[in-house]
Amino acid sequence: MNRALRASTLRFGGGLLLLLSALIIAYVLLPDASQKRARQEKAYAEAQKRLEAQEAELTELKAKAEELRLGQKRMEEVLADLPQESEGQLKWKLSRALYDLSAKHGVRVLTVKYGAPSRAGAKGTDLESIDVEFVGVGIYPNLKTFMLGLEGSKLPFGLANARLEESPEGGRITVTLRAFRRTGIVKADGAEEA
Repeated sequence: MNRALRASTLRFGGGLLLLLSALIIAYVLLPDASQKRARQEKAYAEAQKRLEAQEAELTELKAKAEELRLGQKRMEEVLADLPQESEGQLKWKLSRALYDLSAKHGVRVLTVKYGAPSRAGAKGTDLESIDVEFVGVGIYPNLKTFMLGLEGSKLPFGLANARLEESPEGGRITVTLRAFRRTGIVKADGAEEA
């Protein structure tokens, strides 16, 4: 009987030791595994957010790249449509258009001033710009139709500045146009090519 009691006590002690080991393992390892899983889930969620942000940024960059490509294509088309002409020819066309439109719309052009040709911002192209400033006087509806006619003239210029003031004759408009022409000479870093 003593032997059976001893065997039972040993089994009980072994079971108790195994139970105690299981409790220690559960107490130490399970919270660590739970924390590790929580960290992994948090890292996954953060990685998912970063991925979505990067995908949104990539989509935005693709849209900007497409806009730049279309802008470059339009600019190449505009440059291809610009005639290659001398400075005098361009000035003559602008003057003729100004005076023809002023006569048509009842506007008096008082002064026309031409600036010096400039290649600022046109490095690597044969593009040259000339500022043209003029003053026109007339009644407001005539000035409006005059400016709309000038805009529709298909001459190679952009509006740089305009100022409308009241005058004894009605309205006085001071306009600066930036006219463009192709020279046929491409300058890049100070070098000239024909």
